Amino acid sequence: METDHFDQILDQYKRMIHYHIHRLNIRDPHGDFYQEGMLALWEAWKKYGETDTFSKMASIHIRSRLIDLIRKRTRIQDREVMKEFMEEQPFTPIEMEQFDPHFWSSVRAYLTDKQWLFVEKRIIQGYGLAEIAEKEGATIDAVKGWGQAAKRKLRILLKDDDYHL
Repeated sequence: METDHFDQILDQYKRMIHYHIHRLNIRDPHGDFYQEGMLALWEAWKKYGETDTFSKMASIHIRSRLIDLIRKRTRIQDREVMKEFMEEQPFTPIEMEQFDPHFWSSVRAYLTDKQWLFVEKRIIQGYGLAEIAEKEGATIDAVKGWGQAAKRKLRILLKDDDYHL
């Protein structure tokens, strides 16, 4: 009986779910976001019932859940990309002579000691994460953290049009 009533509510509000999917520029070929919207509608219906504010609360609930799902998928994707970059990508040592010495001194000046250590050992010399961690008496996660922080800083540096390496 209760699900029959929700089916009526879903018929009334499915356009709202599609509206939010469209407004958030979501591509939903498998219907995952639509399903998340239906779950959000169900939760809003259970929480607010058929009150005067139900329509507004349902809209807020649906939009929030869709945004949460976007963020969750983005975090997962970022983790996968970082994992691939940090662990699976083979690094070969870089010949320091290939680059202008000013380049490396500029990079060094912009990074902390640990971040520079990551760049030097991992990128320039080609050591693995475990090797760096062992040599420096740190954990692999700490070394990954140094690398992530260095990449963030260098991305900011490269985006800054006023500063050139």
